[in-house]
Amino acid sequence: MRVLFAVSPGIGHLFPTIPLAWALRAAGHEVLVATAAESVEAAVRAGLPAVDTAPPDAIAAIFGAATGPPDERARRMSERGRRIAEAGHEVHELLLRTFGEVSAVTAARTAEVARRWRPDLVVHSRLQGAGLAVASALGVPAVEHGFNLQSEPDLAARFLPHLEQAYHRVGTPPALPPRRAVIHVAPPEMMLGPPAAAAWSMRYVPYNAGGDLPDWLWQPPRRPRVLVTMGTVVPRLQGVGGLSRMLAAAPDVDADFLLALGPDPDLTPLGPLPANVHPVGWVPLHHLLTGTAAVVHHGGSGTTMAALGAGVPQLVLPHGADQFINAAAVADLSIGTWCPPAEVDAATVTKLLADATIAATAQTAAARMAALPTPADLAPRLTDLTGP
Repeated sequence: MRVLFAVSPGIGHLFPTIPLAWALRAAGHEVLVATAAESVEAAVRAGLPAVDTAPPDAIAAIFGAATGPPDERARRMSERGRRIAEAGHEVHELLLRTFGEVSAVTAARTAEVARRWRPDLVVHSRLQGAGLAVASALGVPAVEHGFNLQSEPDLAARFLPHLEQAYHRVGTPPALPPRRAVIHVAPPEMMLGPPAAAAWSMRYVPYNAGGDLPDWLWQPPRRPRVLVTMGTVVPRLQGVGGLSRMLAAAPDVDADFLLALGPDPDLTPLGPLPANVHPVGWVPLHHLLTGTAAVVHHGGSGTTMAALGAGVPQLVLPHGADQFINAAAVADLSIGTWCPPAEVDAATVTKLLADATIAATAQTAAARMAALPTPADLAPRLTDLTGP
């Protein structure tokens, strides 16, 4: 079986699909990733063949978030995030319009590759409509791969009116593929929104690329460790200034803070770091979560889901995008709490570290996640989907 992974540009969309891609490869199937921008190189680093479906400047022009000074970028990102959160469990129309444009930009190249390669199945990230269009054109099944806790059974139908250009560039009229499946990466009872009876639940297996694990990671901590990360997008678009208040409070917390902001972050805006704050460079997130008492993060879906699977209490400082939705989900599930970045203080972190109820709930949630079928377990179901 040949499986085309049509993935929206962005690490947060690609990384959740890597475990399923490798499960299919390990089962003997062929896999090809069709994506764009930074995700092409990331897929290659994951050991998967990939094709670039759009020029980087075309993707950047759609999002247009990297212009202006950091404070202005932060304001726009936060305002956009709050608008997205207004839709609650549903994907906001703003996102459907934006990713409709991304789908249109990537559709022609994705279709060209697919017609040459002839996949038996298309797995597409949740907001990559080019995957839906190509599956419709080729008459093969399409599988929507989730990456967060949002459940919206009619998402594809709501997305379709925003995909007219994508379907036009593929050369087929807008219509959903007759055979479709949806993969959720959490148990049904944890998903936000109405239950999707036809959805397949799959364990979220975190993939954060490889990394050289430092020796100190294997040593028992002398006191609680608090992981602080802002993912890959926030530092690039806004810088690290949003962490200033968090790190200023660190000396008043009886813990060591691990500052994970990527391989070469510019920490100048943070000034001198407190003695109990330690930059760690690039270490795969799921390894950093092991032995961590709490994680402070921006609310990105990948970080939220990895911490959920690891059973680590979370403090979310949302900046934009879907981060406010993830922050609300963390609070609703009682696996952590959230507050605006400008309001965090030592008491907020200390309270989270001392909250035995949240710690126990986080561990229970992790056990429920671990009980789900793995990507390897789902591989045969994907094969069955391609049958008569």
